[in-house]
Amino acid sequence: MKIFEVILAANLFSFYFIVQNNFPQKWKLNFKPFNCTLCLTAWIGLILYILPLWATEAMLCMFGAGVIAPFFRNFLNNLYETKRH
Repeated sequence: MKIFEVILAANLFSFYFIVQNNFPQKWKLNFKPFNCTLCLTAWIGLILYILPLWATEAMLCMFGAGVIAPFFRNFLNNLYETKRH
């Protein structure tokens, strides 16, 4: 189960870091592995594999919520707006 959590947390972190918030450009880190989702996912996966399970679970909760929040917000806005009109 830890392997699945590591893979999921690494992917969610990379997507949030690179795609959603564009941190490599904001922080002047526009070079590999920071601007490459595949590279960053692999390195974060290795780091999370070495770290204790609580660190992986914390990243999974944090970045899972960060990735899902915009979809949930849009769903609720669309639900509210359709009932209003």
